[in-house]
Amino acid sequence: MKKKIATSLVGMSLLIPLSGCGTDSNHNSLQISKDVEFGEQDYEKIITPNNELGFNLLDEVEKDDDGNLFISPTSLLMALALVYNGADGVTKEEIAIALQIPEMDATELNKANASLMTMLNKATDGIQLQVANSIWLNEDYRFQDDFAKRAKDYFNAEIQEIDIASDDSPKRINNWVKEATNGKIDKMVEGNLDENLVAMLLNAIYFKGDWQYPFDKRLTENRTFHLADGNKINAPFMSLQEKLSYMANSDYQAIKLPYADGGMSMTIVLPNDLKKFESDLSAESWEKIQSGMKKTRGTILLPKFKLAYETELNEALKALGMKSAFKEGANFSKMIEGDESLLINRVKQKTYIDVNEEGTEAAAVTGVEVGVTSAPPDDPFIMEVNRPFFIAITDDETGAILFMGSISNPTVK
Repeated sequence: MKKKIATSLVGMSLLIPLSGCGTDSNHNSLQISKDVEFGEQDYEKIITPNNELGFNLLDEVEKDDDGNLFISPTSLLMALALVYNGADGVTKEEIAIALQIPEMDATELNKANASLMTMLNKATDGIQLQVANSIWLNEDYRFQDDFAKRAKDYFNAEIQEIDIASDDSPKRINNWVKEATNGKIDKMVEGNLDENLVAMLLNAIYFKGDWQYPFDKRLTENRTFHLADGNKINAPFMSLQEKLSYMANSDYQAIKLPYADGGMSMTIVLPNDLKKFESDLSAESWEKIQSGMKKTRGTILLPKFKLAYETELNEALKALGMKSAFKEGANFSKMIEGDESLLINRVKQKTYIDVNEEGTEAAAVTGVEVGVTSAPPDDPFIMEVNRPFFIAITDDETGAILFMGSISNPTVK
């Protein structure tokens, strides 16, 4: 009788110091293996798929009780990119469909991922952005040599063996998560590890950015925010008058707030109808927003907000075409040594964002558990973000949207 297996693959979080990840003692630096080759521009192959994945999820992911939603498409893409290396057959094809990469094989995806990880690993005055991976492997199992090598070479993942029966193992994993997210997400393992666990992968991204044009705290004051149900609440609004990238049409206003030296930014879109805007979003329409903005002097009134969000993505990914991975007959034959039959039990993401006068801090952790069956643009504008709005944090050098979401109630604690 085959032994049941539960593999947990967890991806994407944010950190200030990285610990327990990387291939050398300097955990704050990203070093892709010298044994692999990839083009400096290979990341371009997954930027549109990354962004489109996020836009597609907006229609499929449930909002919280306050109507808020905040996800990381890059977190999900990188977590599933590693899973992709262990998949084969129809399961592999469907993961590719969900990730918007139907013509890309694992090696090409790995090279693009390594290129993107390298591009995202940056530290300048006012911006910190890093990527790291670690894999926690049940000491009773072994990864297939090719899967382990790809994880190390292309994802810079250090594989650590753990005793899953030990009370210390969940603490070690959760301590990594907590440190990796600067304390914003304190754990992904609830209680003891499942006795059938095979491995847990942690993929971490850290982002902390100071505004290029900080908001003056003295100008922050309570104003009215209009909820989607017609009710009104008071919220602290920050105020900034500056020359910024801006556009407006009959459907929405959009503005870009740069961080530090301008290498990253937050785009804020204030639509007349948030639900319709999200439904219509695509890589093409997003590019129109980005290219349509021009430098214009005006005033932005933006509510301060802090949000913790959690969602399961099983049904969303099934709706995007990734069906067989969640049922008996899934093909992950390239992951673990032996003939065990694996399937994905759950895909879960936790996120956090804090937007204030100084800047933004955001975090995300994605878990994939795998187991076995049993106005005129030239005129000064005023943009008062006083109703449900959309946000996206973008790495402007690559165009990758790292985080996106909609804020319907900015006062949730």
